[in-house]
Amino acid sequence: MAANVIPAVTDKAREVMAKVRPGPLHARRSLPIRAGADEIRRVWAEADGRAAVLDEIPAADVSLDFGEELEGWGTVVTADLKLEAPVPGMAAQVLAGKVVRRLKALVETGEVPTTAHNPAARPDAGEPS
Repeated sequence: MAANVIPAVTDKAREVMAKVRPGPLHARRSLPIRAGADEIRRVWAEADGRAAVLDEIPAADVSLDFGEELEGWGTVVTADLKLEAPVPGMAAQVLAGKVVRRLKALVETGEVPTTAHNPAARPDAGEPS
């Protein structure tokens, strides 16, 4: 009986995946960052900063565009993300948003937030993953 179930599940998975259309290769997201364009460029140019912002994001290329400075909000920065491969649906926009939010955090606080070593109620809490 179990042998009959597995092919049915794999057939259904193939059917669903055939309906998934690849999405765009490009995405753009903007966000005001409380710093000047020169400071943002400096942080972006640093190898460690760029690596932290792009961690686990399949980006082939990322460019930054600087817009106007909004009083009290900072400089509007647009991340133009070119992906290595198309992703389904709105995932490209989500990834571009992640890039610009991580850059904002890095410029404004000096670090990119992570939950890598967050304590939890489990035996392996606090250990590197």
